[in-house]
Amino acid sequence: MTFAKILLLLASIATLTSLAAAQAPAQATPAKVGVIDSTLFADPTNGIKKLVSAMRTLEAEFKPKRDEIAQLVARFEALQQVPPNTPAAQLATRREQAETLQTEIRRKQEDARNAYSKRLVTLTTPIRVVVYTALEVYVKQRGIDLLVDVSKFPEGVLLANKNVDLTPGFIRDFNAKNP
Repeated sequence: MTFAKILLLLASIATLTSLAAAQAPAQATPAKVGVIDSTLFADPTNGIKKLVSAMRTLEAEFKPKRDEIAQLVARFEALQQVPPNTPAAQLATRREQAETLQTEIRRKQEDARNAYSKRLVTLTTPIRVVVYTALEVYVKQRGIDLLVDVSKFPEGVLLANKNVDLTPGFIRDFNAKNP
């Protein structure tokens, strides 16, 4: 073999080797996963202060309605306690009163549930938007690729090391930045 052929062969081998190396698949970097429990955002002692305050406001607003319904339920239960030897006419009257009261209780409960749901959305939506935005920033600052909210999984389905739980740190950070 002549020197030119050997040189051409070596150049070809070098080119093929570099092409093969260039086509090797790049190694994927592992995704960094964080875990959060959004139910703790409303925790009265360690939760997000603005959200806890909104929930307290909501509970205070609906306490009179809840107390009223509780009184109606107590009256209903009292009507159901029939003393022995009660005349039939009185039984019929009590039964009629109980049915009327039961209908009133159901109506008031449904109205209260609907009003509560609407007020909950009104009070908490602006806070939830701010929390979500802050959570996006928090996750991005820590290089988290995937954030899993464990409150959305049934117990036992998702297992995670407690050290990857970002909830307490996020709540502290959020409360510090949003007094």
